[in-house]
Amino acid sequence: MCGITGFYTRNNPDFVSREELDQMTACLVHRGPDAKGSFYTELVGLGHQRLSILDLSNDANQPMESHSMRYICVYNGEVYNFREIAKDLNIELKTSCDTEVIVEAFAEWGVTFINKLNGMFSICIYDKQEQTLYLFRDRIGIKPMFYYWDGNNFAFSSELKSLLNISYIRERRQLNNSAINEFLHLGYIPEPDTIYSNIRKFPNGQTGIVSENGFRMESYWDIEGTIRRNVITDISEAKERLNTLITSSVSMRLVSDVPFGTFLSGGIDSSLVTAVAARQHNQKLNTFSIGFADSKHDESKYAAKVAEYLGTNHHEYIVTENDARDIIVDMLDFYDEPYADSSAIPTMMLSKLAKQTVSMVLSGDGGDELFHGYGAYRWAK
Repeated sequence: MCGITGFYTRNNPDFVSREELDQMTACLVHRGPDAKGSFYTELVGLGHQRLSILDLSNDANQPMESHSMRYICVYNGEVYNFREIAKDLNIELKTSCDTEVIVEAFAEWGVTFINKLNGMFSICIYDKQEQTLYLFRDRIGIKPMFYYWDGNNFAFSSELKSLLNISYIRERRQLNNSAINEFLHLGYIPEPDTIYSNIRKFPNGQTGIVSENGFRMESYWDIEGTIRRNVITDISEAKERLNTLITSSVSMRLVSDVPFGTFLSGGIDSSLVTAVAARQHNQKLNTFSIGFADSKHDESKYAAKVAEYLGTNHHEYIVTENDARDIIVDMLDFYDEPYADSSAIPTMMLSKLAKQTVSMVLSGDGGDELFHGYGAYRWAK
């Protein structure tokens, strides 16, 4: 993942200083330790911390300008069909990364380019000629983005803490009491709320436009318009369709210029993703799992059996109670607001383990939600 941040002010050159933009960007270094870049004027600024996945050269660093030099882009995520979009552009590209395709697609088609993207992303593009800032978040809201807007001053970032490096915002932050109620009920604070009433989560499937005329949002996608009303009732047809979707989904995510692997818990979701990835990968796939010293909670034996069956290069880390306790303080710096899912603790440990070997992993996260596996959501209503 990468980290993006930036600001736009209509009439306040003191809103964000150069030093504050640097601080906003630097505090996202854990999201992207490979390169740092920024663009700054008194009225608009962009910052980027890069995790290099495609095209590891400096030419692919951000912020990235369009060929015309009119547009400048910072972006976090992956666009899986960028090569197909590049063919439609019919231009000579300078890099082999998706960022260049994104900014050139915007230059060619304007805001409607977003409908061509298949991926997960938070994107900001600044039009230097029209002095307008455009923001886009992916359809499901996989990649995070937070924003502040008071009618004159706008700022955004991949993480809430980054915005608090702006003294103007830090001095005006207000505790969101209704968000505390939501947290106590659900265990997290749902979009668009945050723990601060004047900082919000940028909604999924939305385009944001900031200019001299103010700030507005437009929806480019919603799930209601996507769900088919005709249900597949034939089990063979349903399985074939599901197999096609999962296989294509995994294969698109295996495009990488760095080593990758999968998180493997031994459950249905991660085992399925790992099996499809192993089948499509021409080398031994790296898999990573967490086990617990307390045998009552340890499921690592299931992951080990799946790894053995698939012939993966398996890595296992056994967690003790002291390990979990030691990492909690660090986690407070990453979540920025109340969050009560204790599975974040072993996930953080597993990520640290995987990073020693690979830079990117696939996981089974989201499978339960897609197949209505959690009764908690129904209960929460």
